[in-house]
Amino acid sequence: MNFLRLLSSEVVQHITIHCLNTSVWGEGSAEKPSQKAVRFKAWNGQMFEAEGKLKPEVAADDCKIKDGRWHRTLFSFRTQDTQQLPIVNIYNLPPSEPGKQYHLEVGPVCFL
Repeated sequence: MNFLRLLSSEVVQHITIHCLNTSVWGEGSAEKPSQKAVRFKAWNGQMFEAEGKLKPEVAADDCKIKDGRWHRTLFSFRTQDTQQLPIVNIYNLPPSEPGKQYHLEVGPVCFL
């Protein structure tokens, strides 16, 4: 892994959270992330979060739609600090409740 980091100038990772009747980033029609938005811990210990200095790019936030169907929220992480990725932990995931589910799709880390 250190060899890849030394040869790379940029690193990218995508994480998709698939949701059923539960939100992970925004609430309702609000454009801003909620107080309960997920947070991501980087390889080097830094946090990617809605109100922090490091923020993930949110390509789509459809999990705020609670209509009994599966939706998804797409997160992209792109940085020139090759020590930040991969994402090693995700915090503030919603609690398990009847009728509310989610699952994670964690993409590979691409060293560019």
